[in-house]
Formats: sequence, structure tokens, C-alpha cells
Amino acid sequence: MDDVELAISGGPGKAVIEGKTAVPFRTFVTLILQRKVQAIFKTSQDEPVIVSSDLLTKLASAPSDKQEDRSKLTLITFGVGILGGIFLSAAALLGLLLFRIQIEVKDLSILLGAIAGIVILAMIIMKTQKKTGFKEKLQESMEKVTEMVSR
Repeated sequence: MDDVELAISGGPGKAVIEGKTAVPFRTFVTLILQRKVQAIFKTSQDEPVIVSSDLLTKLASAPSDKQEDRSKLTLITFGVGILGGIFLSAAALLGLLLFRIQIEVKDLSILLGAIAGIVILAMIIMKTQKKTGFKEKLQESMEKVTEMVSR
């Protein structure tokens, strides 16, 4: 990255960089963590941010937890989905038994085939969908489900 050229206006006891605001690191990080910043990142990804060399070194050497959190989120969401599906299936079968409706192997085979078809269709759509917006929406949906379950 090239050097950043900034116009500096002098004041009593300190220098002010025009168009820039000094913010404590804690406030800056809190804003990033508590807001949806993907759209801002896309429009302002090349905007320079001035930090001390020491802080930049600490940030660069900090362990990355993004991929770890994503895999935990996916695992929790799939687990909840599987348990929810088993629960709903058992409830539906119990309801049918209470109304004395007999389920035959043929009926279950049709149901399993339909579910398999939906899964295959969803996989095809996800593979053909190249836009990152779809992936972000899916990820946000998974995060919402995880938040609801964790409460």
C-alpha cells in the first residue's frame, strides 16, 4: 500500500488530521463487533486506517477465531435441525396413530423420496449460486437460529 498523504492543520498542543477522528481502540472494535459491516467493508475496504505500530503488531499476532466460530455455528445449527426434525417426525407419527391412521412402507418411501429430492435440489441451487450475498444471508439466518436456541 502506498503512503497516505494527509493535510494536517496545527492547533495548540496537538495536530489534527482533516477529515479524521481519533477514537479509542475499544470503541472502534465495539462498533465493528456490534454492527453489520459487510456493506461498509465493500465500499470502504481501501480506506486507510491509522493505528500505532505496536497495536498493529498485536492485532496481526492475535489468534484467528473466525473459522472456528463458523464451524461451531454450523455444527450447532445442523444438530438443532436434526433434533427438531426427529421431534416433529415423532409428533406427526404419534398424531396419526391417535387418529388411527395407518402408515404403510409405501407412504414412508414417498415421503423420504420427496425429502431427498428437496435436499438434492437445495444442494444444486447452492452450488450454482455464486453470489456471496446468498451465502451471507444463509450465514445470518444460521446465526439468528443459534441465538434463538442459546437463549
